Amino acid sequence: MGWTLTPLSVVVFVSGAVSLAIAVAALRERPDPMAWPLAVLMIATAGWSIPHAISFGFTDIDQVSVFIRIMMVSAPIVPVAYLVLAMKYAGYGRYLRRWVYPLLVAVPFGTAVTVWTNDAHHLYWRSATVEQVGNVSVYVSEAGPWYWINLAYGYSLLAISFAIFGAVAINSDRIYRKQSVLMFVAGFIPTLANIPVALELDIAPPVDPTSSTLALSGVLFALALFRYDLLDLSPAAYRNVPGAFGDGVLVFDGEKRLVEANDHARRILDADLDIGMTADGVFDAPVEELGGTVVTTMEDVRRFYNVRYSPLSDHREAVIGHAVVMREVTELKDHEQRLSVTNRILRHNLRNELTIILGEADQLATADIDRTTSVERILKAGERLQDVSEKAQHIQASMRFDDAALVSCDLVSVVESIVETYRGEFPEAEVSLDAPERAFVLASDDNALETAVRNVLENALQHNDSESPRAAVAVEVEDGAVRLSV
Repeated sequence: MGWTLTPLSVVVFVSGAVSLAIAVAALRERPDPMAWPLAVLMIATAGWSIPHAISFGFTDIDQVSVFIRIMMVSAPIVPVAYLVLAMKYAGYGRYLRRWVYPLLVAVPFGTAVTVWTNDAHHLYWRSATVEQVGNVSVYVSEAGPWYWINLAYGYSLLAISFAIFGAVAINSDRIYRKQSVLMFVAGFIPTLANIPVALELDIAPPVDPTSSTLALSGVLFALALFRYDLLDLSPAAYRNVPGAFGDGVLVFDGEKRLVEANDHARRILDADLDIGMTADGVFDAPVEELGGTVVTTMEDVRRFYNVRYSPLSDHREAVIGHAVVMREVTELKDHEQRLSVTNRILRHNLRNELTIILGEADQLATADIDRTTSVERILKAGERLQDVSEKAQHIQASMRFDDAALVSCDLVSVVESIVETYRGEFPEAEVSLDAPERAFVLASDDNALETAVRNVLENALQHNDSESPRAAVAVEVEDGAVRLSV
């Protein structure tokens, strides 16, 4: 008898057509690493659906058997392609070496050979008949040993794929979660429909619904591809952005749409960073031109950030994304400021003492004066230079970045001791002190703290042009911070 078009055949034909359309769309995205596994999956899906749809319209066992065998060439490829797609999507593509692919298709290849030679050994089907369910012809068979091998292999691959997509859905941001859920459901629905029929359960429907559900599966793949940009916004494409690259990280795709933004980047920019927004909506300048240092205020504290731009490339060195990193350098800026102040003070002290040494040496060489006095002045200047060297060493120790090396010191007791010392050395000066009973600060040790305070007060008294110099020293504690002013 001839072939008859049935409503079920139309549904399954549509499923195959959707799959082929998605395959073409995926192939247009080459050389994207996910393009070919998605295309192979969709082509295999179409190769499952279309022959199955044709088989519904025949009633002769030989005619139905031909299209079922054609279907069984493509159907076992579906779990393999689905697994490869999952691994590429999640960033595990490095494990898919060339020698892995022949291993993955070994069982599907054996299934194709076994199906087409079944009449000689009956390893796949022990027997087969055609039954009519309404106007649909159904291929009914008794499973052989290779049938169960193929089934177990396919379900194993599907289980691994579901685990991969599930892990991505749990651990990723919103857009990846939507993508991975769609990919998970797109594979799970046909699998769920196939289980009762494949395992010959009592609840199995009279007609295998697997090929029919592939239409819905194709719609979900289309949503993942076109609505959520599956091939452009996969997490594997941006896994090469190191977590330790900086404090605030923004990642844009090849079209400069935001695909990743960590919490620190949101706090730094103090803006709502929605996935999918363009780089122009985040920055005033093109991302390629970003660089330098920016200053922000967080919790009433000024913070400095070094902004860096880096293109993201795939294995072919093609730019597939853009990364903007904002690394906090507040501590470094503070350190640079302290070094600048220290350098200025040291240069000032060195110039003063060298002026004395050179002046006295010049007089010794050109004039008949009391040489003893000049030598004493030179020696004292040399001692002061030695003292400057020791001060520099203490100041360097106080600038360590390692907070663990700092100890708690009472600033008030240190200041009181120094004030009393200079009141004795400068009796003509008036040195006042306003301080609480205690004020603890972190320093490398008491000597380093004393050196820093002594240097400030000494400069205030020595370089005061007044006949009766005055120096007011104050220690203040406010909001947990200690301030020393001279």
